[in-house]
Amino acid sequence: MSSPSAVSPLARRVFLANLCAQIGIVITGGLVRLTGSGLGCDTWPRCNDEQWTPHGKSDIYAFIEFGNRMLTYVVGAIAVAAIVVAWKHRPVRKEIRYLAAFQLFAVVGQALLGGITVLTDLHPAAVAAHLLLSMFMIGSAVALYERSGEGDGPARPLARKEIRVFGAWTVAVLAALLVVGTVVTGSGPHAGDEEARRFDVNVDQMAWLHADLAFLLLGAAIALALALRVTDAPIGAQKRVWWLLAVLVPQGLIGYTQYFNGLPEWQVSLHMFGACLVVVATTRILFGLRERGEVGEPVAEVPAPADEPEPAATRY
Repeated sequence: MSSPSAVSPLARRVFLANLCAQIGIVITGGLVRLTGSGLGCDTWPRCNDEQWTPHGKSDIYAFIEFGNRMLTYVVGAIAVAAIVVAWKHRPVRKEIRYLAAFQLFAVVGQALLGGITVLTDLHPAAVAAHLLLSMFMIGSAVALYERSGEGDGPARPLARKEIRVFGAWTVAVLAALLVVGTVVTGSGPHAGDEEARRFDVNVDQMAWLHADLAFLLLGAAIALALALRVTDAPIGAQKRVWWLLAVLVPQGLIGYTQYFNGLPEWQVSLHMFGACLVVVATTRILFGLRERGEVGEPVAEVPAPADEPEPAATRY
């Protein structure tokens, strides 16, 4: 049930659209890399030294790369709409305003980082930073959506402290998985252009390290699901972990399939979409392990189970 200070349904739809837009720009950015269009427009902010936009004589790669640039304006417009609805909400909710404002600042930063990526001829470190910032923006968009449905009172834990700490460590594992994933991509065949530099690492070794971290994340999700189950945590918190598992299993299967089939473009694109969903599902778990009511409502810590007394026959 939403709290009285939750934002309007319209605002929630805008925040959800913002999340979808952040995921969409990752998918289109992946399309640029997978089609080798990363330098279709070889400078920034112009398409090339002679023109601002591609024209009829430009090849398909220029249109693909420039089209992805133009989508940044769509994402930015939605971010502006998020700021407007956040500022119009009464009572004033500063955290919602800050999270909404961050969406626009991040879009601007992402556009600048995209320009640096082109100007450095798709240096793998710049490309990796570009993708990692997008994943962070997806996480922040989830936070905006989740917080908009809560109150501003103190957080009330829905699980024991140990489980909440473990949930935070699960996010850390996800972060490591994403970082290594960008290194795998930056050392493989889909670097955005045939002439683009690659990371000077063994791609097979990095791929297996990426797989090891994926197994670690899967194990952490299973352990989290079991911990919530045996401690009788609210079913809502448990379902969020089940959603993560529902995304991780096919994501892992896609990862192995693409690796052993030579990284076909459509499977890599599907894997990138799965990575976005993993970020969404993992971030939602953090918000599912506690709830926020209205200011002034009492907060009760989830008690640890009391130690059971030993049977009388075993005390001596």
